[in-house]
Amino acid sequence: MENVIYFNKNLKSVDSKLHAKLGIRGRRAVDLAIMGLPIAPGFIIDSDMTKTLPQINIKEMLKDNIIQMEKDMKKKFGDSTKPLTVKVVLSSDLNVPHFPSIHNVGMNSTTVEAFGKSTGLDFAYGEYLFLLRNLAKHIYTVDPKDLKEIEKPLGKKATRESVKQVVESYKKYYGEKFSEDVYDQLGLIIKGSAAKYCDSDIDVDNSLSIMVQAMVYGNFGSNSYAGNYYTRNIITGNSDIQGDFLQNEFDFGRGKVKEIKSIDKKFYANFTDVARKIEDNFKEIRNIKFTIEEGDIWLVEQKEADDKSTQSQIKALLDLAKRKVVADTYLIESIKPNQLNELLHPVIDPRTIKAMKSIKGGIAGSTGAAIGRVFFSTPKLLEEHKKAIMKGADTNLILVMPASYAEDVKAIEVAQGVITSEGGFSSHAPVVARSLGKVAMVQPDMKIRGNSFTLSGKTVKEGDYVSINVPYYDDPTIYIGRVGLIEPDFKNNGLLEFLDIVEKHISDFNVRANADQGRDAVVAKDFKAIGIGLCRTEHMFFNEKRIMKFREMIIAESEAERRKALDILLPMQRSDFYDLFKIMKGYPVTIRLLDAPLHEFLPRSEASMNEFIKYMNTRKKGIKAAEIKTRCEELGEMNPMLGHRGCRVAVTYPEIYEMQTRAIFEAACMLKKEGIKVTPEIMIPIVMSEQEIKFIKIGKKIEGKEVKGIRDIMKEVVDEYGIEDLDYKVGTMIELPAAALGAGNIAQYAEFFSFGTNDLTQTTYGLSRDDSNSFFPSYSLFDLMKLNPFKYLGEEVKELIGVAALRGKLSRPDIKMGLCGEHGANPDNIQFCMDTGLNYVSCSPYSIPLAKLAIAQINIKKKAEEKK
Repeated sequence: MENVIYFNKNLKSVDSKLHAKLGIRGRRAVDLAIMGLPIAPGFIIDSDMTKTLPQINIKEMLKDNIIQMEKDMKKKFGDSTKPLTVKVVLSSDLNVPHFPSIHNVGMNSTTVEAFGKSTGLDFAYGEYLFLLRNLAKHIYTVDPKDLKEIEKPLGKKATRESVKQVVESYKKYYGEKFSEDVYDQLGLIIKGSAAKYCDSDIDVDNSLSIMVQAMVYGNFGSNSYAGNYYTRNIITGNSDIQGDFLQNEFDFGRGKVKEIKSIDKKFYANFTDVARKIEDNFKEIRNIKFTIEEGDIWLVEQKEADDKSTQSQIKALLDLAKRKVVADTYLIESIKPNQLNELLHPVIDPRTIKAMKSIKGGIAGSTGAAIGRVFFSTPKLLEEHKKAIMKGADTNLILVMPASYAEDVKAIEVAQGVITSEGGFSSHAPVVARSLGKVAMVQPDMKIRGNSFTLSGKTVKEGDYVSINVPYYDDPTIYIGRVGLIEPDFKNNGLLEFLDIVEKHISDFNVRANADQGRDAVVAKDFKAIGIGLCRTEHMFFNEKRIMKFREMIIAESEAERRKALDILLPMQRSDFYDLFKIMKGYPVTIRLLDAPLHEFLPRSEASMNEFIKYMNTRKKGIKAAEIKTRCEELGEMNPMLGHRGCRVAVTYPEIYEMQTRAIFEAACMLKKEGIKVTPEIMIPIVMSEQEIKFIKIGKKIEGKEVKGIRDIMKEVVDEYGIEDLDYKVGTMIELPAAALGAGNIAQYAEFFSFGTNDLTQTTYGLSRDDSNSFFPSYSLFDLMKLNPFKYLGEEVKELIGVAALRGKLSRPDIKMGLCGEHGANPDNIQFCMDTGLNYVSCSPYSIPLAKLAIAQINIKKKAEEKK
């Protein structure tokens, strides 16, 4: 019949139209058969015919197919010596668990006794009862009271006789709905299944088909086995198959489960061969269910390995690519960019969390997993970190605070992770954590009181262990206690090899790194960044050896005092830039001159203020604590993010930018003399108009006061080092609507634009990235703002970027443009950047692989569309 297909290992092909009507489970079986693998044979009634089953006679069709099945299995349906039993499987295009399977069809008073000779009569009658019970549960509507009455004889501990009694009661209850004639029995079950489930609420797409497949058993003696295995290790991706089996047993819940590697060598070799063939065919890791019945291997089914790790998926695809089974493009398109987070950060070992108390919820800040003892302030965490190092104790620590600030960067740097109760994805702690490769989350429901926090009725005290899991695909989770972690291994987890292939599909548009320190640059280079798109120089001053000197400079009351402090800081900055330039030799390094409000560097806590006062007493004799506190208070601002920051500092204190610029050029000259190519790009932040960048780039003389421009400082340094010339660029961040609209004029002095989309989003919408989470949930509830604008570029921000890009190019056709905000690694934003004519995105080192993959996928898609 054209609506029925018989399958066994000799099946050569299936018409594509028929194949589409077999449902997911039916297609899985047929695909194994076409591959010539030893699938337990059977037949499938397609979805068209299944709809008509209650009205037609199918007995002859059943007999024709069962006869073929008997030949393949060397058993007889309804036989009194070696009976064949089958299962009826409902197969739909919907991969849902609601469609049942009915096992052991063909059991009757004769076959159950014959079956028991191989398995034992207790097991045989248990399977007979299982058949009848499932008919009550899935096919026939049985009143729960009747069901309870039927099974009453089983009591607390069933015996063979009580099972027999219940079997007879079921048969009597079913009457004509159940037959001792095995063909009639099979027909009734198939028709009953079709009548109940076709066009039902769960058969929403009318795709239901019915598969009848031979049953095989792994408890027919010492040479019988049952189990399942993956085509490779689903955690590491190693090519050895991974799974479990039972020998001459049936129940995985009670039996003695063994690892697949301990099975007989001839079976293991067979399974390994099958695994390679299945991976080659399906181009992915699969899970295979098998039975060995008296030495004969049968594959029961195969399905997708939904629980596989990204590492195992990538390693499988890399193996397939090496064997030319798949093209590079298939490999690249098979992985979603966010999946790479699993390879870049630690992940929770699922085997260690079963008994752990956990609290799910919050906002993901920086993906990964971390464990550590909790501390509630930067000084305390740093103190504990030092103690742990001295004592050889556990240095894994978690910083917990309402919110973090500039002076907390050093704590985030040594901690494994950070939890805050305020802010969102783009607030301070997550941004810093992403740049450092640390784990971060925001938990608004967390209540911090002194040296403890309370969440969901659970209290965690200072020094207690917590574990945090921040996946890319789900809400964060806090575990109370220590879990196990699986640490990333870039050299062995397939990531670098994968990136080599991705790189082949990167063209003009590329990725730079947000990197402030040498180690960040090294990671970025490993991930094939084509330079540094944002070096935040303010982060360089948070080091314990520098912060005091920088604070001393900030509170200086005269230019002379400031320059004295800056002279000490200059060689430190020069060393920083030297390292970055040398690591990134040949690639551009964009250095943003000091941007953060000066008051952010000043002490916020009593402990850090006391420490600063103590330092100042060694630097300036006679200075009083009250004077220092007063000076710090004077520098405070009501709205610092729109206050005295960025290029405004260069206007009031030009000596600060002069020191930084000199350090940049000195580092560049030192390397040029060593024969190393250096391309510094000096970026001026928070510019409103062309007048500011002109002032900083060219300098100014007015009323007896001279402010050196970047150009002047470069000439001085080049002369000092005896170098003819130095290739450098001066550009600006476009992070204010005024700058975006005035980009045409700004481009007369700026050789590159870098769109700082964090601040551009804040200033466009009047939103604070640190405070917006307090009302975002309500906005989402009422559909007032569907997407978080600090993750996804808003339309108004896109419009400003588009206007700025166009006007900038009209003034300077060769201008280079990039985006260096936290939006840079989001694939949706990357597509916009490419369409708008930008040259690159810049993101934190651990986001580079995500951005690279997104770009490659966009390029592949574009090429495919061009060929159409």
